Amino acid sequence: MAEAQTTTVTRSHLKPTLLSHGTVECHDLNEARRFYEEFLGLEVTQTSAVSLMLRLNSTTTIACVQTKGETAAGIFSHFGLDMATEDDVDEAYRTALAQQENYGIKKITKPVHQHGTYAMYIIDRDDNWWEILTNPEGGYSYVFDLDETDNKWRDQNQGRDRQKSWTPKTA
Repeated sequence: MAEAQTTTVTRSHLKPTLLSHGTVECHDLNEARRFYEEFLGLEVTQTSAVSLMLRLNSTTTIACVQTKGETAAGIFSHFGLDMATEDDVDEAYRTALAQQENYGIKKITKPVHQHGTYAMYIIDRDDNWWEILTNPEGGYSYVFDLDETDNKWRDQNQGRDRQKSWTPKTA
């Protein structure tokens, strides 16, 4: 395998100041809002007759737009919600199972250890994927402090040796 090269961006063609948002689609704005607020615990505000904005402890937001077309984001187009411990992920799994019919959740995966985290996935009524996972404080931002490499990032042990604030896996 060829050795990866570290690339330092010193100049870009565009000059953005913030990664501000991503987007999910829904078919029923009211049902989507209920899921986002009541189930996921996100802060939600309606921005038009067909859109919501979502956030959680961040300036980065998710726009939710009502569409008449099909939605199928797929697992690689998911949003992650960090939990403090593996016990919290297990509790989220039990809660999701108990609330599945109430919120129209299409799929819930069992929590497993993967890519350095303990995680589960939920597919909502609109085919949007949500990962519920453990992470150090600040989420995946630690990867920007690591040397860039072609090694699997999951082998980085989530930067735990660099994260003094990492909490134990179980409460």
